[in-house]
Amino acid sequence: MDVERRPGQPVVVHVVGPVDLLTAPALRLCLEDNLDDDRGLVLDLGRVDFLAASGLTVLTDTETRARREHLVWALVANTRPVIRPLDLLGLRQRLPTYHSVPGALRAVAGARV
Repeated sequence: MDVERRPGQPVVVHVVGPVDLLTAPALRLCLEDNLDDDRGLVLDLGRVDFLAASGLTVLTDTETRARREHLVWALVANTRPVIRPLDLLGLRQRLPTYHSVPGALRAVAGARV
């Protein structure tokens, strides 16, 4: 995981590799630490090659917290290993999902105004 912080822009968390039972706890901690940033958060899953149920739980928990606390975030899902499980569970319609990091950045920045 790589956390990218640029002045005046949302925090971007880039995830590489699998999000599974072993790696989901680290993702959860990273999102918990960065979700309340005033600039918003973009979670880039463009280089994730496997998304397990534990990772999906982290995503839905993040959305629940964001709604409860009025926080702004977006998820980049543009590869089959990520899109397929999201679609199978109907989560792409429930989560703030975008096809690209620039699109997600625009959405988060626009929601903060």
